[in-house]
Amino acid sequence: MNSFSLSANKVVTSSGVIEDAFVNVSGETITGISKEPYFDRIIDYSNQVVVPGFIDIHTHGYFGIDAVSSNETDIRKWASAIARKGVTSFIPTCVSLPKDQLINFIKKIDRLMRSRKSSESRIIGARSEGPFISMEKRGAHNPEFVRKISMDEVNEIIVSSNNALKIVDMAPELNLFNEAMSRFQSAGTMVSVGHSNADFATASLSLASGVRLMTHFYNAMTKLDHREPGMVGAGLLSQNAFLEIISDFHHVSKHAIEIVSKMRGWDHIIAVTDSLSIGGTEEENSSLGGVEIEMHDGVVWIKGTRTIAGSVLTLEQAFMNLCGEGVSLCDCIKALSTNPASLMGLNDRGDIAAGKIADINILDRKLNVIKTIIGGNFLD
Repeated sequence: MNSFSLSANKVVTSSGVIEDAFVNVSGETITGISKEPYFDRIIDYSNQVVVPGFIDIHTHGYFGIDAVSSNETDIRKWASAIARKGVTSFIPTCVSLPKDQLINFIKKIDRLMRSRKSSESRIIGARSEGPFISMEKRGAHNPEFVRKISMDEVNEIIVSSNNALKIVDMAPELNLFNEAMSRFQSAGTMVSVGHSNADFATASLSLASGVRLMTHFYNAMTKLDHREPGMVGAGLLSQNAFLEIISDFHHVSKHAIEIVSKMRGWDHIIAVTDSLSIGGTEEENSSLGGVEIEMHDGVVWIKGTRTIAGSVLTLEQAFMNLCGEGVSLCDCIKALSTNPASLMGLNDRGDIAAGKIADINILDRKLNVIKTIIGGNFLD
């Protein structure tokens, strides 16, 4: 069995930073953190920072590869490339699609989940952002594919997904929302609320009824107003829901992130990329679910409009952005690793602690990812 002790200047966990310590790994499992090595094989990163692997629960693509339109070989390349950027688990996400395309997307992700290679980031399921969302708050979703909730379609999606669909994003003001939510949740699919024109009361009721996630908080939802607090107000007052934040400082300002962190604390925030295939390329034009998009000024827009379409963010950059604004290393780790693992019920990862899978990132002093370990295996 492959066993080693990894020396580090700082080991960052969700509960604290341990300086000048060893992370001990046996096989694919962390056996403990200590001041002295457990094993004869010592790997020296004593000048570096060690953190848990990042988990992205909302990404549409990157490096020219799209979760929906790209084939399985290319998605494997995506999984391999983002692993080397510190993402050790992720959920490929589609936007609103026709039913048959949606089902085919989920089936493709299901096949990829079952045939992962050790050099790839783990695919932990598929996510469907839509199609049961608000036309008024659809953002970059193709209006031809946004539709009302049909329980027949909900049931067909569930039966076809083979338990691979882990998250579906819906607007809580739609007719049959409660019925659809109950059906999805009974099948093991989490409901996230977003792309919604719901008022405060409707949003609050959905959160009180078991919804545990709000899609890219602040974006594509009703705003906070002094007479009608909207979905933003409901999220700020929620006791249980996790709030996604796209921390590229384009989707959400630095001050808005400060507000939500002070209201909810970092135990309830999940950093996501909502990244698109155009990210990491030289391209200026692309498409998303049949909608033409363009990139300029570091932001992706619906072509010819000022409607933001998605990001070119990586979780590595999200981590550095948050740290650069004074967020502690521990709180950053909560947002990028511990909280998404907790939300998804992945109790075997998301932190550096005995018994966890050895999904580990090694960072330099500027917090760039210089080495990724997945399941105890160092990636080249």
